[in-house]
Amino acid sequence: MKKTIFLALLLLPYFSKAQISPKYLIKTGKLFDSETGTFKFGLDVLVDGNRIEGVKPDKDVTANEKQDHQLIDLSKYTILPGLIDSHTHLLFREELHADMDFSTLSLEKVLTQQGDAYRAIYGAVRAKAYLEAGITSVQDLGNSGKFADIALRKAIEDGLVVGPRMRCAGQGLSSEGGQLPGLIYQHRGIANDEYRIVTGPVDAIQAVRENVTQGVNVIKIYSNNTPNRTALSVDEMRAIVNEAHRYHIRVTAHATDNQAVYNAVIAGVDGIEHGYEVADSTLMMMAKKKVILVPTDGDSTIFANYVKIAYPDDKNAGTQIKKMINAQASRLQRALKYGVIIAAGSDDYIDVKMPYAAWSKHTLIGYHEEGVSIPQILQFATINAAKQLNMSNKIGALKTGFLADIIAVDDNVDTDIHAILNIHFVMKDGVVYVNK
Repeated sequence: MKKTIFLALLLLPYFSKAQISPKYLIKTGKLFDSETGTFKFGLDVLVDGNRIEGVKPDKDVTANEKQDHQLIDLSKYTILPGLIDSHTHLLFREELHADMDFSTLSLEKVLTQQGDAYRAIYGAVRAKAYLEAGITSVQDLGNSGKFADIALRKAIEDGLVVGPRMRCAGQGLSSEGGQLPGLIYQHRGIANDEYRIVTGPVDAIQAVRENVTQGVNVIKIYSNNTPNRTALSVDEMRAIVNEAHRYHIRVTAHATDNQAVYNAVIAGVDGIEHGYEVADSTLMMMAKKKVILVPTDGDSTIFANYVKIAYPDDKNAGTQIKKMINAQASRLQRALKYGVIIAAGSDDYIDVKMPYAAWSKHTLIGYHEEGVSIPQILQFATINAAKQLNMSNKIGALKTGFLADIIAVDDNVDTDIHAILNIHFVMKDGVVYVNK
């Protein structure tokens, strides 16, 4: 009898927690419906625990519902589903110096001078900043050592640190050398600290199994290895895709030029990261196969900061950046024209002296500078990104049964994309992290 009472006392906190789980009634001003790409008025969101209980007109909320739910009045703002960044590197920070360009950025320095402990602390700090910026979910695509991203995900899930929901890739699957240019043969093993080097189709299958066993949510591959010349073969990529799909895990490919994009698509990948140079015919094939494009395009602010740091005395740098922005805009507009699904992703890892998470938000501004409408951009960062994260039935929309990821931004976000920078409220999994 005493033993039974003791066990009951041990279990009491868990039962009590379930019984008193907070319930909220959130009054909205405007609400973005990501499924239709429209803004709606006069709606309330009911939250029970970590789920959305319902979305209904304010006039239809019953007296009992008002009594049973704690009121949060956000009627001065626009309410959105929690934002999703489909391409992050929370544990990777690349310092930028004068007279550097992308081809000379030193990942080797990160691996040999920062160390796992520093990267873990840095990742935890950035994770908190992302969540407080309204980014409630991310897909973290490697460059985090040997599965340190998995450790950060667990720390967030266990409540040790605050951060967004993480979908993790672990080590990216790459051909010889990874993205570490200039490694002499004697030190080629350094690449293994950051990448899983694949040596053929059979080894590619083993690499997938290693990552799956470590708990990854997605497989990232390198269809090309710029600035190195090596690249995975179509057969290697096809083996990776087939094995990953056995475990219902999606594969997304780093691919910066048309050949790399084309090879990855015919190998069966689910997503393409970057795709800076891509032909119309390849985009049409992506649309037909429903391969998602994640265009990691910065905005004018990001590029201005980059030029100020990297090319302080180069009077032609601005012209070159403008050409790159125009090329990115052309690619994005052509992708939309052919019906390619677009998911927002920042690839934020270069330190251009902006607040943590700001790059991710400025990526959305960059899409607008490239001619995309605000409702489309918000869909990129919500319902479309949820598809890329393989979580379409859980996040990316404000609807009954979905996880309660809800943010509030300035009321005029429907006419000024810069309003996305001003966060007034953040809820993830039914827990309020920002309310100001």
